[in-house]
Amino acid sequence: MAISTEMSQTRQQKARDYARIRHRLFFVNTGLAVVLLALSLVTGLSLELRKIVESWTTNQWLAVPLYLAIFGAVYALLTFPLDIYSGYVLPTRYGTLHQSFKLWLLDLAKGGLLAVVLGLPLLEALYFGFRHLGDWWWLVGGLFYLLFVVVMVNLAPVIIMPLFNKFIPLENEELQDRILRLGQKTGATVKGIYTIDFSKRTSSANAFVTGIGNTRRVVLGDTLTSNYTPDEIEVIMAHELGHHVHGDIWRGIFLDSVITLAGFYLANLFLQGGIHLFGFRGLGDVAAFPLFVLAMVLFGLITMPLTNWLSRTRENAADVYALDITGNATAFISAMKKLANQNLADAAPPAWAVWLFYTHPPIGDRVKRGEDFITRRGYS
Repeated sequence: MAISTEMSQTRQQKARDYARIRHRLFFVNTGLAVVLLALSLVTGLSLELRKIVESWTTNQWLAVPLYLAIFGAVYALLTFPLDIYSGYVLPTRYGTLHQSFKLWLLDLAKGGLLAVVLGLPLLEALYFGFRHLGDWWWLVGGLFYLLFVVVMVNLAPVIIMPLFNKFIPLENEELQDRILRLGQKTGATVKGIYTIDFSKRTSSANAFVTGIGNTRRVVLGDTLTSNYTPDEIEVIMAHELGHHVHGDIWRGIFLDSVITLAGFYLANLFLQGGIHLFGFRGLGDVAAFPLFVLAMVLFGLITMPLTNWLSRTRENAADVYALDITGNATAFISAMKKLANQNLADAAPPAWAVWLFYTHPPIGDRVKRGEDFITRRGYS
């Protein structure tokens, strides 16, 4: 599939329509989650569910997964139609997803199973903290979360991501040599260069550096390698390696852990207030779980503009680095325009949408950065 190096106005109008619907769906999804969580608390349904669980077992360790299994199943059933529309119907209609519904359901099931395998031990640890650490559970929990994230970032490229996509060592020797030379130029140690089979699910293109230490991988989507020139791929990879040079993975882990720690502290205040308001027995009452989730959802909404701004700041710096290290603004600009067409990205979204939703600078801003680079340097 040939991708134009000029932004298509037809694609841009389609991108704006697609973004507008996705933004509305975000508010619908979030509003529905808040309403369902609040209803489970104010109606006493959460307390009734706890009674049902306790009629089956008095073991606190078993009560947690039983409660969560029932609560999660009911919540999933209520939200499943919206999940189908937002996760499958809409992206299929706009051409960014082209896998079958059966394979989409399989991915959803694998993701759910993975969430259970990873999440259940975390939740058991959380309730252990509720029961035994009192008002200090949030501090210990935040430190534990930091350790967990470091482990997961290390394991993701070798254990988790291969569950969904196939990693194949890059066979294009010319491109491999260019990326290796770029790695040497940037001082980044490249452990392996892989392509990933994005095309079996999506038409969107992407590239990234994942993992830390001995699991660091340079990953190119096959939707990228088949449609972009070596110069364009090189400047994209220079951006990704710029994150490594700037230490963005570690900075991101640290900032995410600090924000999560603050969220845990807020959740602790919510739980302390909810003990008497909703009739909970204490912090370790499994019936208080919806209140904990509600606190974290609300905190996430409040901090989302901040975390997105921090992310855009890192992405801007990586763009500047890519332009400086390659000096190839022409390839940078053409790559950005191709990404706008291929990924159906709105090049000039409204400021409020950038503030609330965007983890990356809008494509239009990135193109202008490349043009300004040419103007300042007097070459491409």
